[in-house]
Amino acid sequence: MHVRRRRWLYPLLALPLAACAADPDPAGGSEGADHGEETAQIALPIVDPTPAGPSDLLAMVTVSSSQGSCSGMVIAADTVLTAAHCFCDDGYVGGNSCSTTATVTFRPDPAAPGARRRVLSGVAEVHPDYNPSWTERQVEHDVAIVKLNGVAPAHVKPFIVANDYPAVGSRVTIAGFGRTGADCSGPFGTLNFDAAVVGGYEDGHDILRFNDQVFCGGDSGGAVLNVEASRLHAVHSMHTWTVSHGWVSKGVTTGSEFDWIKSHMCPSSRWNQCSGEGDTCSCSASTNLLWRHANGQVALWFMDGGDIVGEAYPGGQDPSLSWKIQGTGDFDGDGQSDILWRHTNGQVAIWFMDDGAVVGQAYPGGQDPSLYWKVQGVGDFDADGRADILWRDATGQLAIWFTGDAAQAAYPGYSNVPAPVHTSWQVQGVGDFDGDARSDILWRNTNGQVAIWFMSGAERVGEATPGGEDPSLYWKVQAIGDFDGNLRSDILWRDATGKLAIWFGGEEGFDAPSYNNAHGPGDLSWQVQGVGDFDHDRRDDIVWRHTNGQVAIWLMHGAHFVGDLYPRQVDSGWAIKGLLHDAGQ
Repeated sequence: MHVRRRRWLYPLLALPLAACAADPDPAGGSEGADHGEETAQIALPIVDPTPAGPSDLLAMVTVSSSQGSCSGMVIAADTVLTAAHCFCDDGYVGGNSCSTTATVTFRPDPAAPGARRRVLSGVAEVHPDYNPSWTERQVEHDVAIVKLNGVAPAHVKPFIVANDYPAVGSRVTIAGFGRTGADCSGPFGTLNFDAAVVGGYEDGHDILRFNDQVFCGGDSGGAVLNVEASRLHAVHSMHTWTVSHGWVSKGVTTGSEFDWIKSHMCPSSRWNQCSGEGDTCSCSASTNLLWRHANGQVALWFMDGGDIVGEAYPGGQDPSLSWKIQGTGDFDGDGQSDILWRHTNGQVAIWFMDDGAVVGQAYPGGQDPSLYWKVQGVGDFDADGRADILWRDATGQLAIWFTGDAAQAAYPGYSNVPAPVHTSWQVQGVGDFDGDARSDILWRNTNGQVAIWFMSGAERVGEATPGGEDPSLYWKVQAIGDFDGNLRSDILWRDATGKLAIWFGGEEGFDAPSYNNAHGPGDLSWQVQGVGDFDHDRRDDIVWRHTNGQVAIWLMHGAHFVGDLYPRQVDSGWAIKGLLHDAGQ
């Protein structure tokens, strides 16, 4: 990992596309103007197309359903945008028969020669107002979302969904996997792109029109992008004959469907409201860093991206370090994380925090000088919006203190009666792996086998045992977070060489994020400190620290590395002890 202030990655297209990415036509004129003659000469159909290079337009995918094959675009780690008619019969209003089963095929990773195309299934949702109004020579609300049963590969950077409209007469990039040639008789299945000129808009800005046929069969659901091919402006819908321009192609603008599209990309939760405005999800929650010095002093960094926008130093020094931080969680339900402590004599304490200040304290339970019971994690097992403490004793028996209160203790066991769990199984952390807003328990056996207990309060309601054994423990759990923003926890792993892997939803997978999305081992002088959302896109990012004290944040979108931030270097007397969540409401 290289130390630098900020680095963003944008898809770099091959030279042929760059050659097509000319400036907007100088004769563009005002919106709604008729540029049919000019467009017919410039906006050629994908007749003499440019095949995409291995590294070009990697967010373009093929989408297959019972209706056939279409093109589509990755717009979030687990979300693809395409056309509604790719799933529906040509019915009338209220009579559309639409399937929901989709298969999405990604192009291979160009950095991995011989890599296979990844194929994922998904569930399609057609826009509720989809209307194939052939009498009006256009298809209204012809968009559909595919939620993947998994996430896009790490080498795929999603397109940005645009909330604006390219000017009439301006050049755009069009792309799809459809047929090619003047009569659309060329082969199907190869990604091609070309330049085209926006001919006009219809129904306000709902429909973008090209005054020529620029797409062929199989391009349905394909992309209308800016010339840099990073922002998605429209989804190809249809071509039809008009008296004024002959054959024309039409697409549904993302700006007109922006709220509906973003509602599938930016789900809100109780403590994180996501508006979906702008390029990212614009979520309210933030993540702050909790530090402690060797002299016992606590410090908080209030973060906005990689910027430290404030600092606080609650409490005082404790040179003997007789109190140790055990975790963080929102014990009083105010939307801000509090700090869980334990004394060397076993006494528990909670600091209730408000904007960096200690506004209250609690001392549940009593002393336990032998530390017979140990804190295993902090989560919300009963979905009441308040943190609970997971304990385990020396025999393997679990206990949960709901809201951090010893008087509300419960004692879960495998068969939902109090009983120890064999000590060959160790708790790795807690997270919501099934998306029910209740914390679950992640285990690992000494033979390397992983297990998840799905919890409802103190009751085990199910389990999963993803992956297999790893007796050498070559891979180790680093953190639990939500990297794809689907409100289900994922597991971050690291192997002995420094290579990362993410199991999305706690299910075994092969997604391997890396710096600059390059392959290979990581630098072991950098160690994972935790995960949290620093760029307000409701997807967790990775916090690192170098042996020289430098802090770094990897901004993540699923398994895709999208940039790195470097707040500042801190002397080795300070250690990161946790991350604090602030709902920002």
